[in-house]
Amino acid sequence: MTTVLNLPARPEAPIACDMSTAQDTPDERLAEYRRLFERALTSRERSEDAVVLTFHGDVRDAVEDLAHREAACCPFLDYRVETVGDEVMWTTTNVVNGDRREAVDLMLDAIHDLPDHAGSDAELLLERLAEHGLHVIGSGADRPAPSRRQPQQSSSHASPAA
Repeated sequence: MTTVLNLPARPEAPIACDMSTAQDTPDERLAEYRRLFERALTSRERSEDAVVLTFHGDVRDAVEDLAHREAACCPFLDYRVETVGDEVMWTTTNVVNGDRREAVDLMLDAIHDLPDHAGSDAELLLERLAEHGLHVIGSGADRPAPSRRQPQQSSSHASPAA
């Protein structure tokens, strides 16, 4: 049986990576990709319109979570996650036509190459995208680092671990 999650593209959306509302920073997301790739990536394929990343093992929830977050920051792409047997296949497709298509194709190239760069600095990756005309909004550089607050002690309840 095949289970499919499809997050359709919004082709009218601006061609930009907008992480201004993301709960994670680009560095955190890149580190998450690195861990997923090291743990479970078995293959990647680039066609004219899409990139397919194939994973093994029990990683469906992690892949779906990343797909949802990517769809929020890059809604101009179509995201599909499906389980076939023991494999989880994540397909990212360019549905944009016209003169904006080239910038989206560059994004697909970056996704295909991501396993080679997931251990690098996110700002370098974002700079490479910007050099090719893909705008990045809220890259985390202008956001303060998360505060390192001391947990408050309370005898009435404990908060869940993050």
